[in-house]
Amino acid sequence: MQLTAENYYSQEANREYMSVSQFKDFSGTYGRLACEFAAMEKLEERWADEETTALLVGSYVDAYFEGTLEQFKAEHPSLFKKEGGLKAEYVKANEIIARIERDKYFMKYMSGQKQVIMTGELFGAKWKIKIDSYIPKVAIVDL
Repeated sequence: MQLTAENYYSQEANREYMSVSQFKDFSGTYGRLACEFAAMEKLEERWADEETTALLVGSYVDAYFEGTLEQFKAEHPSLFKKEGGLKAEYVKANEIIARIERDKYFMKYMSGQKQVIMTGELFGAKWKIKIDSYIPKVAIVDL
């Protein structure tokens, strides 16, 4: 399977390639216990993680830096109050973005190719990665 931006998050891709998110589902991470049953249920599309505010704030910042923020806003009406303005969490996300942009050193590393997909093999399994900013032979940046 050739991974693209359109199929990267598909169930077909998730079944063929391991990702850091899947690995954490199976093995656990800080503050979250492993649950192989839940990990398999996700792969079989019988269960999905709840879309939390924290996850959406992170995705909002990611979307800004990859240049897809307007599309992200259109796809997530829950970001907005009834009168149309952004909810407080996303106003704060804009402040985070502004702070990041004031940091020349950080922005240097965010200047690479955006959302680069790479695959490889580790421990006998195929893996996938989508890089927030990639500067060949210099940096792999994950927000």
